[in-house]
Amino acid sequence: MASVSALAPGLRAVTRRTVRMPSSLVQSLGPQRTFSSLPTLRPTTCPRASPVFRSPSSSLLSSSIMQPTTTTGEAALDLVPKTSITGNPAALGQIRCGPRPTTARTSRLKRARKHGFLVKTRTAKGRKMLARRQAKGRKSLAG
Repeated sequence: MASVSALAPGLRAVTRRTVRMPSSLVQSLGPQRTFSSLPTLRPTTCPRASPVFRSPSSSLLSSSIMQPTTTTGEAALDLVPKTSITGNPAALGQIRCGPRPTTARTSRLKRARKHGFLVKTRTAKGRKMLARRQAKGRKSLAG
């Protein structure tokens, strides 16, 4: 009869007691003993190994991902696998494609480009506003 500490030597440091198991159970566990868990639903940059939650298109792509490619050009530049975040249909609505703001404040140039004097001279509403501010005697017309 084998003990749990004999089956898994790492458990010997954790527990000193040995638990006796039936021989039929020990033989059935044998070398086929594996641990598995359900895959996470979070998108990852690694390709999934399990067939659970796999889309039909990713099964075709997974065989091409596992094989190394030696071609040059666009195929060699594609470093992110197709089953990554960019290929996940659930994350397509969340991916930001535009430039991200790196600072909290916008610059004065951007503010002048959006709300400045020259912008207000282009539309009729802006020209009316400039005329009202000029009639009132404002120092800065564009505000």
